Amino acid sequence: MKPPIEAWRSGRLFEIGYGYLLVVRSKSDGRGEAGFFLLDMFCLGVKHAGFERFSSRCDLEENLLEPLFRQDEAVPMTPPAARKLAWDAVAYARGLGFSPAADYKKACRVFGGISTADCDEEFVFGREGKPCYIQGPSETSGRSAQILRVLEARCGAGGYHYILGSADEEEGSGRSNSAALEAMADRLRAEEPDVEVRVNPPGPKISDSISLIAAPLLEAAPDYASKRSILMLAATAWNYTVLPPAAQEETLADLAETSPGPEVMGIFACLVARTIELFPDERRMICDLETDPGPEGDLEVRVVSAMR
Repeated sequence: MKPPIEAWRSGRLFEIGYGYLLVVRSKSDGRGEAGFFLLDMFCLGVKHAGFERFSSRCDLEENLLEPLFRQDEAVPMTPPAARKLAWDAVAYARGLGFSPAADYKKACRVFGGISTADCDEEFVFGREGKPCYIQGPSETSGRSAQILRVLEARCGAGGYHYILGSADEEEGSGRSNSAALEAMADRLRAEEPDVEVRVNPPGPKISDSISLIAAPLLEAAPDYASKRSILMLAATAWNYTVLPPAAQEETLADLAETSPGPEVMGIFACLVARTIELFPDERRMICDLETDPGPEGDLEVRVVSAMR
């Protein structure tokens, strides 16, 4: 007889906002597969995920149950509640502009055939009614600053909480990015002497805003080149929203000529709509955008802008 699906969560998950979810499907011979999810209930949703196969109950306990719940007891959940918890965590984070971990979809294989309709539990996210970002031990100050800028763009000043640790900036990364921005600004000043160019002015970073606009498409992009193309199209969509009608028509004509086909125009229309929805009062024009491959599959995005 096939054993039932099992699920556990960290005992203090809802109290401290951080912990694991593990879902296991076993066979009658002891073998099986498991999906695990590191949850951030206060802000980022699914921070890490994985899909593993095990050869026996002993293998499961030694290599998954014990390591994941060493710091906190494992509390059983029903499989429908476990699936709903993972999905709701992802939905909450997406609403703030954050995508789940790279292996989230792979880990979700373990949910096959489990329906959230069988769960009537409601899970609470955020802290004291607001998102709360708590810097993790592996997150550099640069990554934390990026997360805070996204929260600022989405929630506004005072619309979120944050707690920063003492993680060090990756050596040279902040300096090299600043130098690259200055180089972009210098090129633009030389080409457009009448344009006032400022690097890192006060307020939300356009680079983070562009990433937020393009987030749903970036998640599905298979490689760096595809992600870069999406970001460039998002920058065009951003500029389109602040142009006068005549210039908007020219933009559409140029886009139709350089990227013919309904698919690109459809994606462009989606990006324009997201720009208007997320940043309706933005008046800055993007003058230049550069990207580099970043850690963990992310992109480093640099933008130079000018007020229109």
